Amino acid sequence: MRTAGELFWSQGYAQTGVSSIMKQARATSGSFYHFFSTKEDLLLAVLDAVGELISTDILETAETNSRDLSGRISILTDAYRTRTAPNAPGFGVPVGTLVGELGPDHAEAIRRVEKIYAMVVSRVADWLIDADNRWSSDDDPRRLAGFIVGALEGASMMAVAGGSSSPIDECAEQIRVHLESLAIGRSSRADEMPPPEPSVTEGVDWKAW
Repeated sequence: MRTAGELFWSQGYAQTGVSSIMKQARATSGSFYHFFSTKEDLLLAVLDAVGELISTDILETAETNSRDLSGRISILTDAYRTRTAPNAPGFGVPVGTLVGELGPDHAEAIRRVEKIYAMVVSRVADWLIDADNRWSSDDDPRRLAGFIVGALEGASMMAVAGGSSSPIDECAEQIRVHLESLAIGRSSRADEMPPPEPSVTEGVDWKAW
C-alpha cells in the first residue's frame, strides 16, 4: 500500500502499473491478488490509509503540540511544506494531485477523497471554534476552515508544479493576515455594541403595580 501510494503521488495513478508496484514492493502476484482483486481496490485502500495518515500524523500532531490556533495552523502548513518538497518521501499531501485524473469511472475513490477533505475541514473548524470564541455569527467556522484547507491544497499543488515552497509560504501569510483581520473586526464590532438593556425587573418599583 505504501509503495502504491508513493508511486500514485509521484507518477500518477494511470501511469502506475500493478507490475511496477509489485516489483518495487518486492511482492509476488499471488500475494498481491490475495489482498486486492484489482488495482482500483488497492487505490481505495491507499486512500483510506491517506485519511488515517492525515488524521494522526498531521492533525493529531498539531492538536497535541499546540493549544493555540495559530500554532496548529502553522504545524498544518509545515506538513504541507515538508511533504511537497522536491524528492520528499511519503504520499497523501496534497490530496488534490491525485484527484485530477480520477474521473467518473472512479466514483468510489472520489467519494473517499471527499471524505478525507470533509474530515480535515471538520477538524480545522473545531480549532476555530476552540479559539476563545473569537468568531462572530457572521464568521462561519466551517466555511472559514474550508477556505484554509482549500488554499493550502491549491498552494501545495502550485509548489509541486514549481518546485518551490514559496506558494505555501505566501498562502500561510495570507491566512494569518485574514484570521487576524477577522479577529480585529470582531473586536471592533464588540466595542461598538451598545450596553445590554436592563432586565425587565431591574429597578422596578413593585408597589407601582
